[in-house]
Amino acid sequence: MSVTAPAHAGAYGADRGRVMRSSLFNLVGAGVSALAGLALTVVVTRGFDASVAGVLFTLTSVFLILSAAALLGAETGVVYLLAQQRVREETGKIRATVRIATIPVVVASIVLAVGLWFAAPWLVDIMLPDAPAGTVAAIRVFGVFLPTSTITGVHLAVGRGLGTTRPNVMVMRVLRPGLQLLGVVAVLIAGWTSSVALALAWSLPYALGLVVAVLWSAKLRRKAERSGKQPVEAPTREDWGRFWRYASPRAGTGLAQLALQRLDVVLMAALRGPVDAALYTAATRFLVIGQLGGQALGQTVQHRFSGLLAQNQHDEANRLYQMTTTWLIALIWPFYLTWAIFGGQLMTVFGQGYTAGGDAGVVGIVLSLTMLVATACGMVSTVQEMAGHTGVAFFQTMLALVVNVVLNIVLIPSYGIVGAAIAWSTALLIKNLLPLVQLQRRHGLSPLCRGGFVAMAAAVACYAALPLLARALFGDHPLVGVASVLVATVAYLAVVWRCRHVLQLAGLRALRRRGKTPAQTSPPVETLVP
Repeated sequence: MSVTAPAHAGAYGADRGRVMRSSLFNLVGAGVSALAGLALTVVVTRGFDASVAGVLFTLTSVFLILSAAALLGAETGVVYLLAQQRVREETGKIRATVRIATIPVVVASIVLAVGLWFAAPWLVDIMLPDAPAGTVAAIRVFGVFLPTSTITGVHLAVGRGLGTTRPNVMVMRVLRPGLQLLGVVAVLIAGWTSSVALALAWSLPYALGLVVAVLWSAKLRRKAERSGKQPVEAPTREDWGRFWRYASPRAGTGLAQLALQRLDVVLMAALRGPVDAALYTAATRFLVIGQLGGQALGQTVQHRFSGLLAQNQHDEANRLYQMTTTWLIALIWPFYLTWAIFGGQLMTVFGQGYTAGGDAGVVGIVLSLTMLVATACGMVSTVQEMAGHTGVAFFQTMLALVVNVVLNIVLIPSYGIVGAAIAWSTALLIKNLLPLVQLQRRHGLSPLCRGGFVAMAAAVACYAALPLLARALFGDHPLVGVASVLVATVAYLAVVWRCRHVLQLAGLRALRRRGKTPAQTSPPVETLVP
């Protein structure tokens, strides 16, 4: 059943141009981060021994998992509460919220950093028994910089909660990955091939990012307090309880989500060695690039979902959910379809020894097809959390993590990177489909509308059917692949432009007129009622 509803109704949906400008800014940042991350992986795999590369990829995974644990869910709590405080004009509580979030995170990160320092020899014996010399010192380098990562995360969340993603993009998407790439290149040029040198090059940018994040956060907080003209309130026991009742379940969810992304690399190193860990990291690097687009768009609208749901504007939240899902499909499906078809050839960029006899291509097919389904669910985890269901989200994510770990342990010894890919795909499907069912049943929220189906059909026709037809007619030569992708891109852009109203891209006109909202003159958008 379909009804016609204006996509511009409501306070947050009125300016699709603003949402699109912010989204494009985040996507540009995500693109910079993706290119820097891919370049860093190429430099490491081509410039360093495979065992050293495997150690770096494994230890960065451990570092990020521990960072998520030390964050305690505070970053999501900050976005959730600051967005509501802005809507309700409770700006006097902003400083208290930031303080409540920061103090426990500082304590937790220091405790974990000290534990990592002393546990370094044990971790090498258990996790990386075949690692080269200097791995213990490399682990301790990561431990020293652990607090800088977690505190940065809290202060960047302040910007998102107050309605801007600029600090997050500039620090996490541009500054940090750019400096990491430059640092690794400098280490390679200097001839320092040890794990310690790589660890320092990768970790040092977090310290500079911390300084920028804290200063930017303070500026935004003071601006919000001045605009609200309310007296600054000290945190109360009720404020502490409210914040951590919401954030505590998110602590486990955030940790489980990052473990889903990174734990398989650690398990691969423990079960098959650092060389296979390096191979698996390279094989899944393109998946990470695609995920950055979804994360960028999610951070753009996270606070908007919180504000809409806090005001019980479920219809407007549903329109925003469907609009952003349509954008995600239009943006990301071409990438994953290309990866599914040409994954094996793309692996050659990482150098000899990283094609794994065709296994890398199988990994690409399995994970890319899974991500097509996950992308069609939209930013389901973000919507679920902004609806206040952090407890349910925690248990659903933990279930996905348990399935992932069990399948990894069972499949990796026999099937290597393909087994790890199957485990990860199964977990990703659980993580996306379970919250989707909950949102549909409890709030009537559905990610798909007519625009989403049009985007799917266009992507499949241009980036799957056309390249496969070209391969069948002209063979599997790399030039055929490049030509077919170029033709597919031209055709796809033409279809997107022709269907721009159905795809809810009318806000493109606002990119040139920041002060106007063209959505008010655009035709109504047909949405599907679940």
